[in-house]
Amino acid sequence: MGRVWRGRDETLGREVAVKEVTLPQGVSDEQRAVLLERVMREARAAARLNHPGIITVHDVVEHEGAPVIVMEYVTGPSLAAAVAQEGHLPVRRVAEIGVLMLKALSRAHASGIVHRDLKPDNVLLMDDRVIITDFGIAHMSDATMTLTHTGTIIGTPAYMAPEQLEGKPPTPATDLWSLGATLYSALEGRPPFSAETFSALCVAIVMQEPPVPERAGRLAPLLAALLTKDPARRASAEQALAALEAVSRGAEPAEPAERAEPAERAEPAEPAERAEPAEPAEIQAQAAPAPAPGPAPDPAPALAPTDVPPSGPQPVPVAGTTPRPQSVPALALLLRGVGCFALIWAGTMLPYNYIREWHGNLRELLISATALVVALVNTSLRPRWPVAPAWLLFVVVNLALFMAVALIWPIWGLLGVLCNALLLGTACWALWWSVPGSRSR
Repeated sequence: MGRVWRGRDETLGREVAVKEVTLPQGVSDEQRAVLLERVMREARAAARLNHPGIITVHDVVEHEGAPVIVMEYVTGPSLAAAVAQEGHLPVRRVAEIGVLMLKALSRAHASGIVHRDLKPDNVLLMDDRVIITDFGIAHMSDATMTLTHTGTIIGTPAYMAPEQLEGKPPTPATDLWSLGATLYSALEGRPPFSAETFSALCVAIVMQEPPVPERAGRLAPLLAALLTKDPARRASAEQALAALEAVSRGAEPAEPAERAEPAERAEPAEPAERAEPAEPAEIQAQAAPAPAPGPAPDPAPALAPTDVPPSGPQPVPVAGTTPRPQSVPALALLLRGVGCFALIWAGTMLPYNYIREWHGNLRELLISATALVVALVNTSLRPRWPVAPAWLLFVVVNLALFMAVALIWPIWGLLGVLCNALLLGTACWALWWSVPGSRSR
């Protein structure tokens, strides 16, 4: 869908990203002119979106017969790169990312723009911002299909909603499916659907249920509600935001309520500019993404699914790819182990732990061995619990360890044992929480 350069705004002295939208081959000059005008109009509409979660568009111009979009230059990695580096992200972090993504999407939907190609590659992480990019060529897909009559669907199929693959007009519910698939990928390290061929992938998305996620935890019901086939029964933006905010705070999200299918539902009015959707007989995969929002209204309130599948088939790996690592990275375990060992030695300098007379010769080795055992025990703890119960687990385990050590070396009273357990347990819990990739999910 385009070529992107890193450029420099010489007037304002800032770096920018410059994207030239490549128009499809095989169209007449008249069709190209219509397509150019439409892309420019939609890019200007996206430029009016003012939200920290949406890429800022500085300018839209025509250069040598092609639309060029000048955007802010983002230095942070994409969500896809972060998942590739760590294997998968923690539940709470994914919930925090999902909250910011959903707020940005809601702003776009309120302006009549549907992204249509939301995926981890189009989500950028910079400091405390989560930025959705590739708004601005939102109607490109619809226009291309109308002008070329090839039935081509432009986008990334693994994250496209079933109704989108069937050639139906996009709605905000289409982006909510893609949001669910993106969050699923961040949690599991792989998209919810994959297959050996493009056709098999489309069939899986339209006909099959996604595999039950193993690391989603409290987000599992929401993922099932977002990945519901029927857009009319899919979780609404309000339901999704409430669940994501609850998990990001460490609370339990409300279960999506079951709601009956409406007896009759009016068909959404077709916008004047919208052309007939292409038949999906000749759907082809494209090498690069092309988002395309449409001003079509949501046909009905999105509803939560009535059935959450208890199980599902495992996805078939895409040819030429390597499965994501599912275990905790060795570097994270090493960092936690070294950190715990260092904390134990630092703790011997506390006033109530004044055991300098125990240092030296054989006792020095015994203290080192004891510190190593305590560090290994703390490093091996990988609870799948919320924050507060996990902290209590670390404190209780360290309390048991220090009581055992006190029985061997009677150098502490009960108060010293309790203080050591509380301090070391809290510090080791903080390492478990903060070291990237150290948690089980």
